[in-house]
Amino acid sequence: MGDGKKLKEYLDEKGTNVRRIAKETGISATTLYTIIQKDSNIRFDFALRLANALDIDVNEICSASPFSGAITEEEIYPTLPDGLNGALDASRVKTYLKNSLYPLMYLFGKNSMPDVDNLLTSFYQLDDEARKEVVETIQFKLQYHRDPERAEQVKQIKGW
Repeated sequence: MGDGKKLKEYLDEKGTNVRRIAKETGISATTLYTIIQKDSNIRFDFALRLANALDIDVNEICSASPFSGAITEEEIYPTLPDGLNGALDASRVKTYLKNSLYPLMYLFGKNSMPDVDNLLTSFYQLDDEARKEVVETIQFKLQYHRDPERAEQVKQIKGW
């Protein structure tokens, strides 16, 4: 059974449909219908959103999990071709994933990643003033709630 059939089973089990889950996750309904009809694999970034919306573990609907050890970075997060420059060119995204997100996933677990994905998505939907307030709130919270052991683990991640 592929990821598409598993997704359909979870939609039925949770009493929802493709249109509702598409609206909730921001993934087009056409894409979801195609995944289900062709029983194709789900990209990991889509699987994170779907797992969060369906309140299930991402590994339950995604065979392309970075925790299986049998997947490449390009399969998890396809990028623009190297010839196109910009914020999402292949080398920048691969470097970011390798140096930042992969180590975080391994340190703090795969189940925290859907929340991270939703937080980042929400953060960038805010206007400049609201994003500044979020950063200030986090800095304030860190003064009183920093976990020294966790802070040291994050410092060990290259580039952090």
